Amino acid sequence: MQKEIEIKNLNLSIDDELLLKNIDLEVNENEIVGILGESGSGKTLTVKYILGILPTRSDIKVEKFERVKEIGVVFQNAFTLLNPTIKIKTQLKHLYVSKYKTKEGFFEKIDFLFKRVGLDDTKKYLNKYSFEASGGENQRIAIAASLISDPGLFIADEITTALDTNSKQDVINLLKDIHQKEKRSILFITHEINLMRNFVDRIYVMYNGEIIEKGTCSEIFNNPKHEYTKELIKLANRYYEEK
Repeated sequence: MQKEIEIKNLNLSIDDELLLKNIDLEVNENEIVGILGESGSGKTLTVKYILGILPTRSDIKVEKFERVKEIGVVFQNAFTLLNPTIKIKTQLKHLYVSKYKTKEGFFEKIDFLFKRVGLDDTKKYLNKYSFEASGGENQRIAIAASLISDPGLFIADEITTALDTNSKQDVINLLKDIHQKEKRSILFITHEINLMRNFVDRIYVMYNGEIIEKGTCSEIFNNPKHEYTKELIKLANRYYEEK
C-alpha cells in the first residue's frame, strides 16, 4: 500500500527546547488519519514539519521522512488567510492561474470545486470579499482552493475550531464526501475527539510533544490504553450521550 506520509523517529527542537519526541506517523493511500491533542501537544508543529515551514532555527533529527509531492492544507481560521481588501477571485487567480494554460481553464476548475464544496453560485462567491462571507463559507472556499492542485493528501488543521456546531458537522460531512468520491487521503488534526467518531480510520493521540497512543478509531474509542486517552474518551462519551 502506498504511503502518502511516512515519518520515523522525528525529534525536533527549537531554541534548544525539545518539542517533538520520537514521532512515528504514517498516512496510507485512501485513508483518513486523525491527530488528537490539546493546545501545545505538538499537532500543528508536526504539520509544519510535514509542510517544510518550520522556523530556520529548528533542529531536526529524523530517521526517515517521505511525503507525496502535492499536499493541500487548510488551517484553523480561513478568514485570516484571505485578504479582506481583495476580492476572492483575485486572490485565487494570483495563487493558481499559472498552473493552467488559460484563465478559462482555471475558472472552470474553480467552478467545479466550488460546487463540489457546496457553494453553488461560483460567480457570487468569487466577487465577494472574505468579510462578506460567513465563517463556514470562508472555510469551504479555503478547502476548494486547497484542492485546485489535485493534492494526493489533504491536511485539515483545526479547521472546525471557529465554527458553530452545525457548521462543524457540515465540514465533517464535506470531508467524508470528498474522501469517498475522490479517494483522497486526509490528515485531520483536532482537539475535539468527538469529531473523529465515525469519521477517521486511525487516530494518533499526542501529549506534550509525543505520540502516547495510536490505534484504529474503534480501538481508541472502545479500548483506550493510556490514562490520558481514557480520560478524554470518558469526557467525550459523556458529552456524546447528553446530546
